[in-house]
Amino acid sequence: MESPHTNARVGFDADYYNACLSFGRGGDRTVMAAWRELGDLLAGRAGWHFDIVNKGGAVPEALWSLGLFGESRLNVRVTDAGWFECFDYDGDRTDVCSTIAKVAAWIEGGDREERARKPSDLQRRMASEDDWKVFKFRQNTVLVSWSDDYYSAAILGAAHDTAFGTTLKEAIDRAGEMLCGLFGAPSEIAPELNLVAELDESATSRLRQNGK
Repeated sequence: MESPHTNARVGFDADYYNACLSFGRGGDRTVMAAWRELGDLLAGRAGWHFDIVNKGGAVPEALWSLGLFGESRLNVRVTDAGWFECFDYDGDRTDVCSTIAKVAAWIEGGDREERARKPSDLQRRMASEDDWKVFKFRQNTVLVSWSDDYYSAAILGAAHDTAFGTTLKEAIDRAGEMLCGLFGAPSEIAPELNLVAELDESATSRLRQNGK
């Protein structure tokens, strides 16, 4: 069985292992083992995304973050010593954890993770500008799968909830409605959202066989 970290979405033409090797100082065996543990913890955890960032330095680095549409309100990286540096943007606080179990406890502490999954005040303000014009214009990728007679659809980088429908259109429409609910936008504008569907193998096969 594959480890969860092998399925992490990297965002450019590389896999998780090579990205950590190149940008996470993964040439050290202890450091690479820590990146694997971190990937296994976060790859399947709702809302978390793996990025290569430049945090004000000259060298890009690997980073796991939680936040809507690429925001990094919580983030975790592996240090040169193979420990885990955890940063809470809202609390402006950094904690260093020596084990992956302590990272999990840090993430789950209080309402830290649930708070970071919601839109920030800045995102809400920008989305609602000019009668939600910005919100409607922004392109959103909808990740679609199919199983047990239902399509499932989730907005990439947005909500941790998943919408379901017996047809592809129904699932995508409901994902748009969920996105409106997340930002407090009127549900009536859901049909106007700029949604682009990305179908996995199961959804593509179902659409080709069934046509809807």
